[in-house]
Amino acid sequence: MKRLCLILAGLLMVSMVAAGCQQTAHGRYRQMTYRRVADADLLGFQEDMDAAVLLSERPTHLSQWYHD
Repeated sequence: MKRLCLILAGLLMVSMVAAGCQQTAHGRYRQMTYRRVADADLLGFQEDMDAAVLLSERPTHLSQWYHD
């Protein structure tokens, strides 16, 4: 009986590993979506940094280029 339980547990583990290794169409779609979101986040971060740099270079009323 103990041997039968070990064989069944081994078969269960092998089937779980085999089922988890197959990539479905939904998994590929989800991976593509995650990649697209990460790319958009990187572009958004770059645009935010550019905006911060441009805002810091604007002349203000304290700068020498401000004319009344």
